Amino acid sequence: MRFADVCVIFVCLSAPIARASDVIPTIHPIPLQNETSVPEEYQHLPLAAKCCPVNEILIKDAANNSICAPAKDSSMHFSPLFSDFNRTGVLIPGDEIKTFVAVVGSPCDQKYMLHPEKTSEDEYYLLMNGSIYAPRIDRTPLMLMPGKNYCMEVVPDLGLRVLVCFPEVTANKTADARVTIYACGLLISVPFLILTIAAYVITPRLRDMHGKALCHYCGCLALAFTTLAITQLVSTYLPPQVCVSIAFVIQFSFVACFFWLNVMCIETWLLVCHHVNQRSYRRIEPETLFFYYSIWAWGPSAVLILISMAMDLSPTIPMTYVKPSFGSDSCWFKSDAEAMPYFYVPIGLLLLANMVLFIITAVRISRYQQELALRRLARNQHSDREDQRLFRRLQRTFFVCLVLFFLMGLNWTMELISWWAGGDPLDWSAFDLVNALQGVLIFGLFVLRRPIRDFVWHRVQKIRGIDATEPVGSMDLALLPVINGDCQDSLPR
Repeated sequence: MRFADVCVIFVCLSAPIARASDVIPTIHPIPLQNETSVPEEYQHLPLAAKCCPVNEILIKDAANNSICAPAKDSSMHFSPLFSDFNRTGVLIPGDEIKTFVAVVGSPCDQKYMLHPEKTSEDEYYLLMNGSIYAPRIDRTPLMLMPGKNYCMEVVPDLGLRVLVCFPEVTANKTADARVTIYACGLLISVPFLILTIAAYVITPRLRDMHGKALCHYCGCLALAFTTLAITQLVSTYLPPQVCVSIAFVIQFSFVACFFWLNVMCIETWLLVCHHVNQRSYRRIEPETLFFYYSIWAWGPSAVLILISMAMDLSPTIPMTYVKPSFGSDSCWFKSDAEAMPYFYVPIGLLLLANMVLFIITAVRISRYQQELALRRLARNQHSDREDQRLFRRLQRTFFVCLVLFFLMGLNWTMELISWWAGGDPLDWSAFDLVNALQGVLIFGLFVLRRPIRDFVWHRVQKIRGIDATEPVGSMDLALLPVINGDCQDSLPR
């Protein structure tokens, strides 16, 4: 080897090695606006959010206020680490990129600084699209959006820091009053739902298939109303773990409510089929049928809640999937977009199924009513009149389920329409109030109406040891027919 070559190698090895962090990146700034959009020529570049203009950093002035000032040291340049997800959903460690886009401007006045070197709860990852994934902030996974929830800036003696906006607290007294009234309405309904359950439990004549389904329906609704009222009133004081747990309870209880409402609709349709086509249709034993109903009501509800828990709590599922994000903003879904696959879609399918059942049942009732009228005109026998009297009771059962369908489904339908139209859900306060007082309406429909009220009162008197004559009122006055398993096989043909 020649002497000149040896000198060249020695000089190269003696020179300081340039580090990636010493390379000043090329930043394409975009001013922060109400609707910030990245130009098409920069769509392929990574995105970040910068608090101060390019070549400026964040310092403290004489009054200890944070201000932007030109960087005196050229080594203090803005060069964040960008991370990305690979195909398996695992987060790839961050790396510096020479050219990227920065949304310049502070999105809020009140911010707090993350210190990942001091606590693991402040750990964060800047993604290629400008979002920051913070898996442990406030002990719940969080996704911060550029130009809305955070900005990054170089701070002397600290380096590059993430400044997160404090959650906005809206001081809307009208909204607060509506939420309080709604929560109070929910709490008022709970005792009436419990009283309805108690009335049907202590009265054997009311424990038919409809009565059992109604008790389960009221139990789920009471649990849902209680937990929902708690979140409406004291959600800001609840720990994150308790908040997430309550959100799962609310989801499960409401979904189970709709399934039991669907059970009541199916049972009404089966009763009509049994009465209209009794010669060709045979009822299943009540105990076996209720066992099938229980599997149908509790099974899908449990499966849905398990899927929600796996999607929300499992760290191996990438953020690209739609997660419930319970506890991010409140003790419920983060937004209606997250609630769509885990709540609105199952409920919407059940409401659609109930509507189809109602239409089929209504058509069958109408046709059979015309047949009864023609039969009575032609023969006018006692069996025809008895058949018509019993059929009126089935009609009332149908109308009661229809009322429950509107009570339970109308509010959620209006909320879905409000979200689709982009309106404020609080504008539907009239529907919310009707939904909140649903327990009072159910108690009036299923307990206070005669002769159910007489049967319940007779049972209460008997429990108290008071001798009373059992009521023999006409069942035509009842909204819900008392058709137990013993008399379902003895319907007149």
